[in-house]
Amino acid sequence: MYPMFASRRSLWKRALLTAALLGAGLGLSGLGVAQAQVGQLAAPLLAQPTFKDAKKAAGGVYLLPDGLVVQLNERGGYLLSATVTAPFSAQSTVSVSGGTATVQATTPPSADKAKAAAVGGVVGVLSGYGDGLAQPLAGLLTQPDALARLPLGINIDATPFMISAQTQGKLLRLSIAPAQINPAAFGKGAGVHVLAPKKAAKQPVVLRVYSDFQCPYCQQFEAQTLPALVGQLPDDVQIEFHQFPLESIHPLARPAAEASECAEQQGKFWPFKEALFADRAWLSGNPNVAFIAQAGKLGLNVEAFKSCLAERGGKAAVDAGLAEAASLGLNSTPTVFVNGYRAQNPYDAAGLLRMIDFARVAALAPAGSLKPVLFPAPLAPKP
Repeated sequence: MYPMFASRRSLWKRALLTAALLGAGLGLSGLGVAQAQVGQLAAPLLAQPTFKDAKKAAGGVYLLPDGLVVQLNERGGYLLSATVTAPFSAQSTVSVSGGTATVQATTPPSADKAKAAAVGGVVGVLSGYGDGLAQPLAGLLTQPDALARLPLGINIDATPFMISAQTQGKLLRLSIAPAQINPAAFGKGAGVHVLAPKKAAKQPVVLRVYSDFQCPYCQQFEAQTLPALVGQLPDDVQIEFHQFPLESIHPLARPAAEASECAEQQGKFWPFKEALFADRAWLSGNPNVAFIAQAGKLGLNVEAFKSCLAERGGKAAVDAGLAEAASLGLNSTPTVFVNGYRAQNPYDAAGLLRMIDFARVAALAPAGSLKPVLFPAPLAPKP
């Protein structure tokens, strides 16, 4: 018997899959970077054996030989999301007392274990992770704790995807879509620097880069990835730089970030940012000397810049950037988002361009067509 409260989703969203993965000797990080299918062009997925031998019906529905039904949500050639449906007879009982739901599951029959394995296999194909996701997911779907909760629905954070699963009668429905952060969660004020699209756009695609001036990987992104990307960027892409100095491991990252904010006060953030990543002399000796010299080269009012450094005029903006990164749960740099989608490999310029195309298509999709169904706690106690 297990109590179910309003916080059920937050407790189970990651814990269930984590437990299954750990049981299989893997952690979430063990999934690595997949050549994901959901969130990319649909054609390569449809060429795979799983779908090659399937019967196609209307509405993007595919009937697989093992009795599973897969519905693919395509738009503009991209696969936005997918739903897998399978016969599933494991039963649970649900009772309510004092606003709290308790559930109890029966032991799943062997047929259900086979269906869970089949569902896991299809999700492995849909995600591009193969057995790395298929096996732990199949194990999760037959765990007593998960079985007990399936009638109410469970949500699983399998970054870069969100997976939801629920039993309805004698059917198991599982959906998968790229995980997405609500655009309202991203900062828009202090600590955020914006390069507008080349042409005005009603719905620009936003490339957000959370960066640390001392971070060598951020320098790699600035020196290699960004130049390759900028040369091919579509006209509707907006670039944002978000301050995220990792002070605990990069002691000079904050002084550099604050200096860049002082340059911003004179309208020179972008050239100052590019100069600090290109010329690393400020990492040796007194960084302020190098910052002031760079300000002079860029034609800033040096006295005003020196006063800003001395008074820490950029501190509030950097603090705001750190607060934003903390609210998003970020812990590494560079972290890159395209709209609300986090890039798994921020150094892959070609991959980022594909993400930009996908994000543009996804932004035009009808409301609710992209995300999997997320199940709130329907029997939560009233406040």
